[in-house]
Amino acid sequence: MTNADIPVGSAVASAGFFANLRNANHSLKYVTDQLLTKARVVAEAATLEGRGCKDGCTTPVAAIVFTSTPNLVLESYDESTSCQRLYEQTLLNPIVYDRRSFDSEEEAKEWYQDLTMGDGADGEDLYARCPGMCSPAYSSVAYKYGGKFVVTATIVCGHARDKDDNHYKLSSSVRWICPR
Repeated sequence: MTNADIPVGSAVASAGFFANLRNANHSLKYVTDQLLTKARVVAEAATLEGRGCKDGCTTPVAAIVFTSTPNLVLESYDESTSCQRLYEQTLLNPIVYDRRSFDSEEEAKEWYQDLTMGDGADGEDLYARCPGMCSPAYSSVAYKYGGKFVVTATIVCGHARDKDDNHYKLSSSVRWICPR
């Protein structure tokens, strides 16, 4: 039994509109789906093997951890000072949307997409707290518990992403958690 994350995979994917529209194999949409599918398989296997937390949790759950960060950021731009200040603040005190609960995995995915696009209540809140050119970096933990899909997203607001590069670094892993 271990509390360390079980790495599943990582990749760099394109945020390009047309790549994502056609679900190209290098698009954010496609690569994200692939990494999440692999993580789901690893989480299911870990659950079947009966591994879990070693810190006394009676109902451990194998959760999927997914991260998304801009591949490249700008070095010199008009909002650099304010984005640096937000980066330092949110590195110490990240923006957290804790234990959002959904009836289906599809609803959870829609919420996450809305969050990252600045839509819905949480998305609008995030974009107000990470404004202008500043770019969020996401670390999300998702699991199924009590018949619900539960997601916690933790965000650090950083420097503006380089839209000429237009790629994100993605990773997935599995982590044993003790849901409350």
